Amino acid sequence: MGSNSKLKYANACNKDRISALPDEIICNILSTLSTKEAVRTSIISPRWRNVWAHVPTLDLCDKHYQREFNPVGFSEFVDRALCIHSPFNNHEFRLSSAFAEFVDRALSIRGSSKIHRLRLCCSGVKNYPLIDAWIRTAIRLNVVELELVLYSFGRPFELARNLFTCKTLVVLKLLLESNITFTPTSDCFPSLKFFHAKVYDPDADSMEKLFSSCPALEELIIGGDIVASKVLNFNISTPELNRLKIFLAEDDFWEGSESNIFFNVNAPNLEKFDLEADFVANYILNANSLSEAKIDLEYVHTSGYIDYELGCVDRLERLFAGLLNVKYLSLSAPLFGDPECHTEDGFHLPELNRLNHLELLLFTCCNWKSLIDLLKISPHLEHLDVYNNKECTLENYRDLLVCEWVPPEFVPICLLSHIKTICLRGIQGRPDETEVTKYLLKHGEVLNKVTIYTCDFRVEDKLKLCQEISMFSKGSTTCQIEFLEK
Repeated sequence: MGSNSKLKYANACNKDRISALPDEIICNILSTLSTKEAVRTSIISPRWRNVWAHVPTLDLCDKHYQREFNPVGFSEFVDRALCIHSPFNNHEFRLSSAFAEFVDRALSIRGSSKIHRLRLCCSGVKNYPLIDAWIRTAIRLNVVELELVLYSFGRPFELARNLFTCKTLVVLKLLLESNITFTPTSDCFPSLKFFHAKVYDPDADSMEKLFSSCPALEELIIGGDIVASKVLNFNISTPELNRLKIFLAEDDFWEGSESNIFFNVNAPNLEKFDLEADFVANYILNANSLSEAKIDLEYVHTSGYIDYELGCVDRLERLFAGLLNVKYLSLSAPLFGDPECHTEDGFHLPELNRLNHLELLLFTCCNWKSLIDLLKISPHLEHLDVYNNKECTLENYRDLLVCEWVPPEFVPICLLSHIKTICLRGIQGRPDETEVTKYLLKHGEVLNKVTIYTCDFRVEDKLKLCQEISMFSKGSTTCQIEFLEK
């Protein structure tokens, strides 16, 4: 290699190629990083110092980084990583207002650069006007996805009113504590499609208005801790809503006979409904297009109070009245098989004439009656999955297990003419399990396949069980039995 070639090679190596990259490429690189990592790139080159602030995604969370960098915390991390080149590099800033100054800087130096996604997580920031200003700035910069995690404040704080009228907002996640208030307008969130709201002991007025006027909403998730004895009305009236998920927990022990929590859902295009709660609220579902539902009431048990038990039965019946058109149902509710919760003639559940696939979770504290009850109201059921022996959450039920199998007086219609596949999981080889299996095989006249998942027990016992079940008479000559481990 000649001397000129060597010189050119040396000059190329010494050239700061990183600083020569266009802003668009640098922003594209930084968009793949977290804000924490993007801030760190400020020390790479003077050219990169403030480019991170123009990335369309910002994740500004003090509490998260306080945990991650404890005891230094996010504030001092920002101070060291960013404020080496910042006018805020002073001792007072590091100890008292580093996070607030950092967010101010991150938003102010953007100029008119749009924000696509902003996550703002604040804890203990005392200057409430700052938070309000940050939200307003994000709205001014046409934010599309916004996540607000606000908690541990000393006094009530009201969210900016123009948040509810933002025309660019498509995705909104609100994780709020009880002292965060908001006043929705009558025509709010004109472009919002995805809304996740998690609240703690919310006020009644906000819950009544917040979900009732979102014209473009397609997916809604409502969660949080609430006081079950408190009167709350969740009015959900959204014409385009397709998916609804509700997950709630009681914040106090409650022994009342009637729940004061009401969910009034008017969603003609709703297709998927997912409910997870440790108490039974009042549900009125007006959703004729509903085709898939998952009901998880695993932690709901009888309390020993007759009025409470009867109230639960009544509310469960109203809930099922809104599931008339479902084709797929997943049910995890020990109440349905709890003998203490049944009246003399059981639950008065409506027929689910369109139900095609049932997934049922049976608990160790319950009997097999819930299986029969659900087969009776599902005349066109084709696929049945039963998860048996799910561990009960109440310790005092361990000595009161009810495992006997009592065949119904009449064989359910679906078993005789529609059920094609059955899957039994968690089989331990108990007498009641083999009796159930024998009954299903005998009366399943159109069965194509039965799959049995056995639990871990001795190989010789497992072989004996498989041989016993294989000898059972089958109502269908085409039925195949498959044995698998869980």
